[in-house]
Amino acid sequence: MKKTLHSILFSLFTSLAIVGSFNSNALAEDVLLDKVVAVVNDRVILKSELTAKMYEQAQALAAQNIPVNDAQALQQKVLDSLVLEVLQEERAQQIGLTVGDDEINEQMQKIAEQNNLSLLELRNRLNLEMADGFQKARQKIKQQLLIQKLREAEVISQAHVTESEIQNYLKRQQLAKKNVRVKLSHILIALPESATPQQREKALNEIQNIQKRIQAGEDFSQLAVRYSNGGKALTGGDLGWMNEEEVPTFFADALEGLKVGEVSQIIQSASGFHLIKLTDKQDSGAAAVITEYHLYRFIVLSDDVNRSQIPASLMKLSESLNSMQDFQELFNKYPDIPAEVNADSDLGWRTIDKIPAVIREDVANLSIKNALPPLATDKGWMILYLDDVRETSTANEDETQKAIQAIRIRKANEMFDLWLRRLKDEAFIQIQP
Repeated sequence: MKKTLHSILFSLFTSLAIVGSFNSNALAEDVLLDKVVAVVNDRVILKSELTAKMYEQAQALAAQNIPVNDAQALQQKVLDSLVLEVLQEERAQQIGLTVGDDEINEQMQKIAEQNNLSLLELRNRLNLEMADGFQKARQKIKQQLLIQKLREAEVISQAHVTESEIQNYLKRQQLAKKNVRVKLSHILIALPESATPQQREKALNEIQNIQKRIQAGEDFSQLAVRYSNGGKALTGGDLGWMNEEEVPTFFADALEGLKVGEVSQIIQSASGFHLIKLTDKQDSGAAAVITEYHLYRFIVLSDDVNRSQIPASLMKLSESLNSMQDFQELFNKYPDIPAEVNADSDLGWRTIDKIPAVIREDVANLSIKNALPPLATDKGWMILYLDDVRETSTANEDETQKAIQAIRIRKANEMFDLWLRRLKDEAFIQIQP
């Protein structure tokens, strides 16, 4: 999951601005004329949902300079994406996946920081776009995190990695001595499982026609939006950045020798026929040295937090923490605090960019085995204790674990479109005329 948070913010702003731009008469008309456009298991998708999503997607494509020349094709793609959202949310509920408020808060904080805003400024900006915009943005983030968790549980974690694959990966890395990342765009013409010769011929003819149009100068991204059956069709087929070893195996040979801006020959896989475009490429070079901080937190509950004045007793307490034993003693000192409040007190090793911006400088200047002055939170006062600091190189990470994760991601990339197709095959889907 890793979603680009800057693009999430853009999506939030555009979608909220679009919905907020409807006048009251248009909304009233939508209510009167609203109808069901699709039934997905026990859930219905309404025309108003489709219309709002259409506007949002058209704005997002316009921001990427991808023109929309076929509104009907775009509508079909948007409806398909809504169907897949419903199916993924239902599946997540079935297997008991949830998203907590802390996870949403962390993502909202990151979005604010990456756009040089405080959380309050982000809240105000979204609420200016439309009534209760900040809460609607939180709901959108919650949906995205839930779907990400589902994909990790059902696709990435299910990718089995053998010992021979790990060894081959490590040997290739040793020979290559490089850290190359590629940015790919993708068009897929899907095949059903157990496709007939006629279906294969039809799909091949379609991808060949698309290939000719690209060679004649038509825009790859626009053709992806219009024709691709891939999961990223509505972003112009943009698969984002990935390490070379994470690229699906059946793309690897076609990618070899491609220059930035070039499009591959037609690729066949179990999911159908593909074209890929190398949109960008980076060589990260040598591994960087990074500083990591091992932090612990303890929250002292309080209903009356005066942010401008730290209680003298808590200030003295934080100054007295000089060891992990001192920190653990806090649990005995405050036995009435419910255990779940401080159940996750170990925040683990964090790089400075994973620490909230408002305290980064304080943490960086803090001596080990010491605590920051108590910080005001919605729950009460938080004591943040720094147990240790270390410098590591990315080259010193556990190479075997890196290999396992890279191979898993590559296999997940290979399996993703098939997984989406099976979700649809197992569901009751009825598209209304």
